[in-house]
Amino acid sequence: MKLSLSTDQAQIAAFLTKTPPFSGASEADIAALAAACSLHRFSSKAVVFSEGDRATAGWLIREGRVKILIFAGGTRTLQAESLGPGDLFGLYCRLGSRAPYTCTAVAEGALVAVRIPDRSFEALSHRSLTVSRCTAERCSERIRAIRNLVRFGRESVHERIVSTLLRMRARHGDEIPATRHELATWVGASQETVFRGLAVLRAKRILRTERGRIHILDAKKLLQASEETEE
Repeated sequence: MKLSLSTDQAQIAAFLTKTPPFSGASEADIAALAAACSLHRFSSKAVVFSEGDRATAGWLIREGRVKILIFAGGTRTLQAESLGPGDLFGLYCRLGSRAPYTCTAVAEGALVAVRIPDRSFEALSHRSLTVSRCTAERCSERIRAIRNLVRFGRESVHERIVSTLLRMRARHGDEIPATRHELATWVGASQETVFRGLAVLRAKRILRTERGRIHILDAKKLLQASEETEE
């Protein structure tokens, strides 16, 4: 018997069909999952969930971006990831357990996301080997990301600033769309400390800053700064 889906659920089903790890599921399984899901809209800077909150669902980004924050001790918060359309969050790190959310998810701008109940996701994983295998691969990617974050948290502030800039340059090129406040969040240090670190790099003419943007002037020197911190 074919399920009758609402307009939102039909849109969700169409999105799930082309989004891993759901894209390998059958049409009937996609419809069953979509019937249990709901579409939610968040304004910029809205908190989708906070670290330690009771968790009963994962989320899939349809439109917009989400930043994932992790408490790193003291007053430090690290930005672990910046996720976009087609990315799942609040799910992989809890698979197989009833653990609370292990991070905080905040909308970077206007956000549209699909709420996927844990029970429905688990039921689909048990029915579909393809979905289960793809989920395992994504979990492996998440574990590697967490290991990198732990290592990142042990670095000095200077090392974290340089490595963050290099990572962002790989994504955006020499003009990085970021405020100094955002950079401080990604680095996991106070704004004042990060501002001083940027001043050192500016003095060496490695970069310049302006409102909402960081310009890399000498990528070779930035890479050398990274290599020097590893010695």
